[in-house]
Amino acid sequence: MNLKNKKSIKYLQFKNLFKFENLIHFSTTRIGGISSDKLESLNLGYTVNDNPINVTHNLDSLAHSLGFERKQMVSPKQTHSCNVGIVKTENDIFPNTDALVTNVPKVCIFIRTADCVPIILYDPVQNAAAAIHSGWKSTIQEISKHTIETMQKEFGTKPEDLIAGIGPSIGPEVYEIGPEVAEQFYNQFSKDHVVTAIENSDKGLLNLWKVNKQILLNSGIPENQIEIAGICTYSNPELFYSARRDGVKTGRLATGIMLV
Repeated sequence: MNLKNKKSIKYLQFKNLFKFENLIHFSTTRIGGISSDKLESLNLGYTVNDNPINVTHNLDSLAHSLGFERKQMVSPKQTHSCNVGIVKTENDIFPNTDALVTNVPKVCIFIRTADCVPIILYDPVQNAAAAIHSGWKSTIQEISKHTIETMQKEFGTKPEDLIAGIGPSIGPEVYEIGPEVAEQFYNQFSKDHVVTAIENSDKGLLNLWKVNKQILLNSGIPENQIEIAGICTYSNPELFYSARRDGVKTGRLATGIMLV
């Protein structure tokens, strides 16, 4: 990914999506907003005890830095599900939803994270896009697979045409999970070795980057069309919020995509 700086806001863009001129995409850092204290500074979540005025200002600033208006942004109410919403207008509302798809220009679909995996997909043939929130619960449910199937049904997308980006999230060297969660991943993805056992412990280290890539590969996306940021939110406090490091009420990052 490439780090960009516009109007004091620092955000990241995938190298494999940057070449498409009819596309805006982003994965934010925590830099460039007005939130304070532990939420400093570009908090984009309304559910973490921040002043809503600050969050609205931060969203306005992000949108303006990218060349559109906040009213054009659509995000779901995330619940760690595998539910996929189809965005047809900027006024659509999506409760209990963790992925959005659209083929409507000038509507920015985005999801919020604070360690979970953000994934964006772009179909340059049918001109359709997706934004996916894939924490461990949604990953077990293979939300990316369901999202791709929705794009196939709704837009005629062929998986082999998709360009995918797996954004910053908690990394495999620090994401410790308990035996119950490890067992679920062993059972479903053991052949892909996505959990590394911790010596003298019943816990493991989970590689969400690898397992989400495997889900995308299994769904038919060619490997050379998948970019993994490889950037750990937990290990980079100067750039990212992290729920595992700072608690669940830490700030929220945003990853989104817009057809123009």
